[in-house]
Amino acid sequence: MEPRKELIACVVRHYTSGLYRTCVSLDKENMICLGTHQDEASATETINQFMENYQDGKLKTHEDILLYANSINVENKIAA
Repeated sequence: MEPRKELIACVVRHYTSGLYRTCVSLDKENMICLGTHQDEASATETINQFMENYQDGKLKTHEDILLYANSINVENKIAA
């Protein structure tokens, strides 16, 4: 039987800092942080954008996700 592929996408609030972190994983072995946000709304938007790209088939491997995470972090720095 082929192992089932699982996707985990979540927003986690850091208790001490109050910042929100967006994390994703394609399996139970690797977790990738897409970014850290001041508010839950922008963190949720990041997860929603990730899910759109994932469902469109643009993100299939951990390498794809790392490239995606780096690209959105560069965009956020430019916009700030």
